[in-house]
Amino acid sequence: MMKKVGILLALSTIATPALAAEEENEQHWRVGFSGGATLVGGVDDQTYASASITRNIGNGYVQLSATGVDAGDAQGLIFAVPASSQQLRLSGGTGWGDISLDGYVSAGRRKFDDELIGNDGSPIIVNSDGNIFGIGGSATYDLAIGESGFLSPSIEVDFNSVDIGRAVTLPSGRQATVEEKEKGVSGTISLTYTHLFGKDAKHSFGPHAALVVSSNSTAFSPGSNSGSARMAQFVATRNQPGEGDAWAEFGVSASFGLGKNLRLSLFASQSAGFIGPEATSVGAGLSLGF
Repeated sequence: MMKKVGILLALSTIATPALAAEEENEQHWRVGFSGGATLVGGVDDQTYASASITRNIGNGYVQLSATGVDAGDAQGLIFAVPASSQQLRLSGGTGWGDISLDGYVSAGRRKFDDELIGNDGSPIIVNSDGNIFGIGGSATYDLAIGESGFLSPSIEVDFNSVDIGRAVTLPSGRQATVEEKEKGVSGTISLTYTHLFGKDAKHSFGPHAALVVSSNSTAFSPGSNSGSARMAQFVATRNQPGEGDAWAEFGVSASFGLGKNLRLSLFASQSAGFIGPEATSVGAGLSLGF
């Protein structure tokens, strides 16, 4: 089981299963930093940055991470303006044999750019932001493939909500406020293959695929550090309030041991089936164990 914990924590900055070196099992702490971008429809892009700290506890782990997403010029249908988000996430997991269980709770804010309605001379100005919350869990089964590979099917269920407040400034200068709360439940089925290579199996790479279904993707914002989270937050700002969505994701990830304690992680992911334009997400991360 200790080797499996190393698998899950090796790419803690990207949250894609990968295998770590055996000596990482002896490291109690790991800090990570990651960043990347999601290209929307080949035109707009969203950037993100994340930091995390992980503590190994027996056969499990606890992790605290912070993520910020800048929507850039990507237009969101919820208010027809870009939206950025900042989120804290507390997660943890443990396992028995080839089965691991993981869970998380997250909270943060989503901030929309000002929306101008009407003529340029005296527009109505709508300023919107809101609190976001999420909680979820997943179960993963690791199946050894030969001496150097693992096939890992996984299922995840999430509940997410966003409580949005709008401050509306009329041309007369009078202000009004409107509140709206969106809730949604989502499910994800994924399959990841991880192949070990290099001296002492310190490096790994492999493809992954996932199918995501959300009852209200406007509220879907898991806030983890994966390419899937970037796409989920993209969907959250694009879809109409109360509108569900389903999409698939395909990608590849890699992890390289750069010495005893330092690890480099890379990933790329492509969406398929969004209601709106498709998205491509890429990112990289560094983590240090001690």
